[in-house]
Amino acid sequence: MIFLFISMFMLFFKWQRFIFILISLEFLMLSLFLSLSTTLSEMMFFYFMCFSVISSILGMVVMVGNMKIYGSDQCIF
Repeated sequence: MIFLFISMFMLFFKWQRFIFILISLEFLMLSLFLSLSTTLSEMMFFYFMCFSVISSILGMVVMVGNMKIYGSDQCIF
């Protein structure tokens, strides 16, 4: 529950920078991990974990690409 609280406050107060959006989405994913780890089967938990790793890697690739093209991580105006 604390990770959901932290991620919502980070999204609310620090939404201008893309890195903070990525960090808050990772905290949301961590809160989903903690809440769904007891209810999901092993195979669904494996799929969920693979999806979260792939989405975090793609978010970092997008951030590095935006910094390379635009020169700033302040991509959302």
